[in-house]
Amino acid sequence: MCKLGDIILIKEFKGEDGVLLKQHSFIVIDDNKNQISGLDYDFVAPIMSSFRDEEHKKKILSYKVNKELKNEDIEGEFELKKPSYVKTNKLYYFNKRKIKYAVLARITDEYLDELVKVILELDKKDKLSLITENIK
Repeated sequence: MCKLGDIILIKEFKGEDGVLLKQHSFIVIDDNKNQISGLDYDFVAPIMSSFRDEEHKKKILSYKVNKELKNEDIEGEFELKKPSYVKTNKLYYFNKRKIKYAVLARITDEYLDELVKVILELDKKDKLSLITENIK
């Protein structure tokens, strides 16, 4: 069962264009059952991605919507395989009954607080993409 602050690996999910994608990591930022546009969901999570190289890292982090994730932001013995970041402007809505996932680790409370602050700021500016493809 995933909960707030968990890093999870989802086996298959639909991207924002509805295309089925394989294995990707997400960070759970809301684990309350609710509805959006009349559709039930169990949790909300922004997607994680990794940097290809230092040049890619500089470019990606120049956009305020991307937040770097480092190993020190993760609790426990889990370590990132590659330098990573979170796309804070894209929130994916999921129904646990419709996906297969595994909990990998948990982020620190400090990182979670920072992540939520960035997302709330983007919401105020109406700069969030709400991706509901996985609950349709």
